[in-house]
Amino acid sequence: MSSPEDSNTIVIVGGGFSGTMAAVNLVRFAERPVKVIVVNKWRPFGRGAAYGTHRGEYLLNVAARNMSAFPDCPTHFVDWLQTRHEYRDVPLTDLREQFMPRRVYGDYIRGLAESCFSPLSSRSPASLAVIEDEVVALHPGEGGARVELADRDPIPARSVLLATGNQPPASFPSETPLAHDDRYCADPWSDWQSRLPGKDGRIVLLGTGLTMVDVIVTLEEIGWKGSITACSRHGMLPRPHFRGVAYPDYLEKEGASPSLARLVKLVEHHCAKLQEMTQNPGIAVDKLRPHTQRIWKSLSTEEKREFLSKHAARWNVVRHRIAKSIHEKVSDAFDSGRLEIVSGNIRSLAARDQGIEVLLKDGEQESIMGDLVINCTGPKSSFSRSDVPLFQQMLQGGIVQPDPLDMGIETAEDFAVTDGEGKPSSWLYAMGPLCKGTLWETTAVPELRVQAANIAQTLLKTSAPLVTEEEPVIEYSI
Repeated sequence: MSSPEDSNTIVIVGGGFSGTMAAVNLVRFAERPVKVIVVNKWRPFGRGAAYGTHRGEYLLNVAARNMSAFPDCPTHFVDWLQTRHEYRDVPLTDLREQFMPRRVYGDYIRGLAESCFSPLSSRSPASLAVIEDEVVALHPGEGGARVELADRDPIPARSVLLATGNQPPASFPSETPLAHDDRYCADPWSDWQSRLPGKDGRIVLLGTGLTMVDVIVTLEEIGWKGSITACSRHGMLPRPHFRGVAYPDYLEKEGASPSLARLVKLVEHHCAKLQEMTQNPGIAVDKLRPHTQRIWKSLSTEEKREFLSKHAARWNVVRHRIAKSIHEKVSDAFDSGRLEIVSGNIRSLAARDQGIEVLLKDGEQESIMGDLVINCTGPKSSFSRSDVPLFQQMLQGGIVQPDPLDMGIETAEDFAVTDGEGKPSSWLYAMGPLCKGTLWETTAVPELRVQAANIAQTLLKTSAPLVTEEEPVIEYSI
């Protein structure tokens, strides 16, 4: 099935941060002619869901100094910001600490991609093309695969990279169909603002994580005056970034990884020690950052399940913090009584005449009635039960297999996908959230930029040394 042209074609499925930066690095590192094709659907190419918003109130969750798209050029994003007129008068020390609007970061990533299209700015022998379509199937063949699209002719490729980002949110059982009920929003990135109830209405948010924060911030920005109820199993809210202090490492960089029980005791010990110092215990979690993937890989499947059941919710709250200004808006809504937090497992949804009823169990209330209910629970966690046609086609064809936790795709050390027989693929690779079951920490820019650089070198079969993320110097933001 292959031809000389096909042997130089690499197809990337997904055009968000992961897919875009993999493409940029392929163009950046290519030493011989290679054709890079990004197949993108649903979200803006070069921006994805996270950075495709046009709303200015959405901020990055990490200060500018840590948001370079290139691990080998840590000041790249801040340097780029200094070229924009709106930041020209901001002192560098202040600019480094700012939490930039996500749409600005989208401009940054899209700009990097655009530079690859220009023959004036790129001396690379690689070419980049973007196709707005959906990949519905992959068919392996001699020397690569055939990439089947929904609306265009198939693409023969030597290699394929799955960079699809997060899955859509999980659905909930419902007594009646809700797909066409304007009072229920299954996708928090859709136009729910046009369905707002009046000032005496109530909005119910399913989930109390980062997506919930986005919705609340937008409601504050547009001046909606109704009441908000957010519910989740644990009822914990994201925490803000804080000013901290230097704290010594308590894990050896290359030492043997501790068991889960030992790790929990170790973290609790250092959290208590930090509290005695009147310091934020989140510092103890931050010190694990350089070791997290290594520790996760060393845990048994049973230990990983125990962590997910008992500790993951707290870990996510402490580990993935938000800008202080954003946290203040959420706190103001809570302190004023406009925001109510309810803990409990969401059992099902039901359409009633007076609104959408959220039925709960094991919590403070049995049900909550909302004039508008928005699903903010985050991406679906089960890969095998995914509604994405491509994922199901790959599973049924034995091209991929779920990781032991069913959080994503099982991959090898070089991100090659493991097929149904347990063999690493010679042509199919995956990165980002698809690798969460294998790596755990694989959704933030500091991890994804390293993956994008290394996968590009693997696909190009270069002899260059793999890029590593240097151990970060913990600099806390106010």
